[in-house]
Amino acid sequence: MSLLNTLLYLVLPAVALVYLFVRRKLSYWADRNVPHAPGSFPMGSIQGMGTKSHLSHILERIYQRFKSEGSAAGFYFTMRPSLMVTDLELVKQILVKDFNSFRDRGMFYNERDDPVSAHLFAIDGEKWRFLRNKLSPTFTSGKIRYMFHTMQEIGEELVQSFGRYEERNESIDAKALCTRFTCDVIGSCAFGLNCNSLKNEGSELITIAERLFKPSPVDGMWQFFFMSFKDLAIKLNMSITPRDIASYFMKLIPETVKYREENNVTRPDFLQLLIELKNKGTVDGAEQESSSETLTMNQVVAQSFVFMLGGFETSSTALTFALFELANNPEIQEKVRVEVCSVLARHDGKITYDALKEMTYLEQVVNETLRMYPPVPLVVRNSSHSYQITNPDVIIDADTMVLVPVYAIHNDPDIYQNPTRFDPDRFTPDAIQARHTHAFLPFGDGPRNCIGLRFALLEVKFGIAVLLNKFRFSTSAKMILPLELDISSPMMAAKGGVWLDVTKINSKE
Repeated sequence: MSLLNTLLYLVLPAVALVYLFVRRKLSYWADRNVPHAPGSFPMGSIQGMGTKSHLSHILERIYQRFKSEGSAAGFYFTMRPSLMVTDLELVKQILVKDFNSFRDRGMFYNERDDPVSAHLFAIDGEKWRFLRNKLSPTFTSGKIRYMFHTMQEIGEELVQSFGRYEERNESIDAKALCTRFTCDVIGSCAFGLNCNSLKNEGSELITIAERLFKPSPVDGMWQFFFMSFKDLAIKLNMSITPRDIASYFMKLIPETVKYREENNVTRPDFLQLLIELKNKGTVDGAEQESSSETLTMNQVVAQSFVFMLGGFETSSTALTFALFELANNPEIQEKVRVEVCSVLARHDGKITYDALKEMTYLEQVVNETLRMYPPVPLVVRNSSHSYQITNPDVIIDADTMVLVPVYAIHNDPDIYQNPTRFDPDRFTPDAIQARHTHAFLPFGDGPRNCIGLRFALLEVKFGIAVLLNKFRFSTSAKMILPLELDISSPMMAAKGGVWLDVTKINSKE
């Protein structure tokens, strides 16, 4: 009996404390009289994510419910009180005008125990500013042009891979082939690795990426824990990067750097630019910075990792959905093909860097794809200090997560009429001029926008151009239509996959 009493004395107060903690957390917005989506333990306002709904659709419902009530609404991202911005002027204010108040993303990273996690996408404060200033010269149009020859070589492999399916008269798993293409591009342009994913129908880098972008339910819950309790996780010496993946990069990159330095090897890739930053503090051809501080080897590894992370899955997702929409809209596909062939006729039949710049309708197709299927469907910022907004009239506390629902904005019928229709003419110069500057946010905006956006757009445009020059696409009978998002995927993915039929174009056409 005494043991039972002891347990009751211990358990009941603990349960009561947990109950009070959860109740206090989930009454945060009500206590401040802010319109909000109610939440419940443990997932807050995003209950059913991954089981009943895609996160993009949950956020879209909150956006549609509250956008007429003010410029922002409260919700609960798991147990974390967060603010969703529903007004484009406030979006602009947060991302651009008052950037210094919302500079950080508030993501988990642990530079001490998990150095791979301390990359440009996650890191905060002055460390972020230092890295951004150092890395910006590596993503200029001149440096990307420098890497383009490598991309051209991989384009030939992409055509051969699609051709093998055409010869066998088999439907193509577009996402699988697009993933192999972007893996080979990123592997070569980032690390100087010949992954040969297209030739071998897979690679070690793809296996690693799939683990990162398709986490198990347990890994997914840990990621939510890191987001909700990042300070506690750091105190507990926890790592967000799986240890074997961290070890892979902590071994691969230093060994590659050592080999290049000892053998005086240079390559037109991102790693070469990082080596220059490690040794000199600047890249060749860049304007001299006031700071000559160099990067550490750990920083070189982390930035190599994030280049793979940021450019791998997002680009393959955009390319996959672009091919689907072109297959589903044959008249648009033909219009793009005519433009590609017309431009190539002026460039000796070669898809060059300059030729791609002339393919303006192709760029409209890519932008419309990014509108309908933004690979990163939300933008997150973290308030660095208290910040007043007027509608609703509330002071945003420091360390509040502020979320811009990109997918919801891109699919808002008040901004884009009939948003489920694929229409590249939404991105003519006149149409862009007529819209709010922040109605299109596939790469975020402001000083913390995607640093690699030029490279990503070039990669997707190149992939489409090289394929449409050789093949005609149609949707396969294996494709689930109308297309639905796979609710179990944290990224944008089609339920059942994107399956296409392909026929080779006669050279006399």
